[in-house]
Amino acid sequence: MALGAEPEKGLDVTRVLIRFPTGERKERRFHSNTTITTLYDYVDSLDLLKTENYTLVSNFPRVTYGSEKHSLTLVEAGLHPQASLFIEIEQ
Repeated sequence: MALGAEPEKGLDVTRVLIRFPTGERKERRFHSNTTITTLYDYVDSLDLLKTENYTLVSNFPRVTYGSEKHSLTLVEAGLHPQASLFIEIEQ
């Protein structure tokens, strides 16, 4: 899980805002060819959740980025140039 340095703003860079169940928000830039798996790695690296069972979800349109989508790039997933995602805890 090596996230690397956060890229500077640019045409091939995606801005992602992640909202946690606590209401906390974290924002980071990623290269647009980064996969969804890297977003999960980023969330895990923050150590803000007490569980590993969660899913990243976009609100509108509602899209769940579960394990079947982990290999998609941010562009392929429709998250480029910017996205707002929230964390849905799995019961």
